[in-house]
Amino acid sequence: MAAGLGGAGSAALGAERPRRWPRYEPTPESLARHPVARWFRQGKFGIFIHWGAYAVPHWGDDAWSSEWYLYAMNAYAKGGVYEHHRATYGQDYPYDAFLSRFRAERFDAESWVRLFERAGARYFVLTSKHHDGFQLFPNSASHRNSALIGPRRDLVGELFRAARGTRLKRGLYYSLGEFYNPALGTEPINPYTREPIPYTGYKPVTDYVEEYEHVHLRTLIHRYDPDILWGDGHGSHNFAGGAGHIFRPERWDWRSDEILAEYYNHAEERGRPKEVMVNDRFIASHADYPAIEGDKPSYALRAAPWEACLTMSRSWGYMDPTYRIKSKEKLVQLLVDIVSKNGNLLLNIGPRADGTIPDWQRERLLAIGEWLDVNGSAVYGSRPWRRAEDGPLRYTVGDDGRFNIITLTRPGPRLTAPADLPIRDGDRVRLLGHPARRLRWSRTADGIEIVMPAAAGHGPLAPSAAQDEVYPMVLSVANGGRS
Repeated sequence: MAAGLGGAGSAALGAERPRRWPRYEPTPESLARHPVARWFRQGKFGIFIHWGAYAVPHWGDDAWSSEWYLYAMNAYAKGGVYEHHRATYGQDYPYDAFLSRFRAERFDAESWVRLFERAGARYFVLTSKHHDGFQLFPNSASHRNSALIGPRRDLVGELFRAARGTRLKRGLYYSLGEFYNPALGTEPINPYTREPIPYTGYKPVTDYVEEYEHVHLRTLIHRYDPDILWGDGHGSHNFAGGAGHIFRPERWDWRSDEILAEYYNHAEERGRPKEVMVNDRFIASHADYPAIEGDKPSYALRAAPWEACLTMSRSWGYMDPTYRIKSKEKLVQLLVDIVSKNGNLLLNIGPRADGTIPDWQRERLLAIGEWLDVNGSAVYGSRPWRRAEDGPLRYTVGDDGRFNIITLTRPGPRLTAPADLPIRDGDRVRLLGHPARRLRWSRTADGIEIVMPAAAGHGPLAPSAAQDEVYPMVLSVANGGRS
């Protein structure tokens, strides 16, 4: 990777956008002018919220995550949801019966916001409509929403109002397509009798994109003024298992350039223009950043900002019981790894149907916040060095110019780092969160050797017993960061 990642990029981060601007048009040339938001580059950590009627059955397996319950209960030849639903609810119990049972009766938007702030997040993204077509906001295109069914509340509005005046940027996920929708030619059926069933709250339309999807997106833009639009459900799929074709026909145009132009112009047409972001799943001619979904064996250092969206456990939506739960330490390790490679971590939570966040999810968010309270200078506003990693070591350059060495494993009494790291005679090395003002270091035949303090990793961030389950430790080099 070119050394410019650690140098020239810093000027762009501090640049202010000009106030005079031409309107965006729905063309590739016009949309390509849109810049990456400075707050997105600096924020590094966001919270994804998968919340909807699928939290009522809250069930999944290795084949299907819980938010795919509607599709999975139709997949008679794959996974166990088809049989689980029949055994638990009966074959005449449709998915849409869960809509009225999704009541959010204990949802406290202000407590969510306080938790996100304590976690150290700089933005959140809420599922305004997932693939089951249930919307968490009122709108004129459909009666299938939380203002008319279930909670009878504008859940998007409540969370956005609670975050107003905080440092949190507010984002909305929107699934362009749906598992089943008459306007897409995918009439819902009873998976056991194969008979047609109603699609609750559906208002007939002749043009799904213009009369339904775009109405929803324009409502989200103009009513809630989000800082991020996060698209999904954009492809054309027919998964194995017998549940049928979903999201969109094979030949389809979402006409997303129109939405992006309207969104960008809306952000500019105010006394104080704001920076907004759109991910790469709208199938538009432009995207502000790519979103990489799910656990990966490793991530690559990228020149442009990107985002990894990850779960804490097996499922995106609330699932009980769940499994494959990541430890607190592992989640912080993932944050460090992703940030060192110029990415943001969008970490998912799945609240219950009543609006409460499970304790094990809260505990993990608070642990990340506790770590960031000590080590946030190596994360927020940081940029990557010309190389992201060497074995368990990761590198960032702070917005104060300090070079950061972050170890993902427990070091011994001495930590050996590569000789080419930007540490020079006279530089001061300290361990963030430790009272020692500086650590002794020297150059040896093996590289740069740093003497670690005896009590490294003590206190609430002390490492656990497993070698790969430790909180990262940050060694900050004053006057470092030189290419």
